[in-house]
Amino acid sequence: MTMMINIQDQYIEQFEMFINSLPLDAIEVKKSLDEEITKRVTEYKSGILKTSPFGTNLDTIREKLSAQL
Repeated sequence: MTMMINIQDQYIEQFEMFINSLPLDAIEVKKSLDEEITKRVTEYKSGILKTSPFGTNLDTIREKLSAQL
């Protein structure tokens, strides 16, 4: 099962103590975006990830939004 939990700052220490009380193989903690960022950086550097300048097609998007008003 995969789960995302938001812990209030005041309870972080208690939560970490709870996590540490579990058997070693019971839980796998991953940093929130580390893997995704690494994947995208690798794709960008290799040329797999297609990018375009920020302003590209911005006029088209504005026109579509204006038409909805």
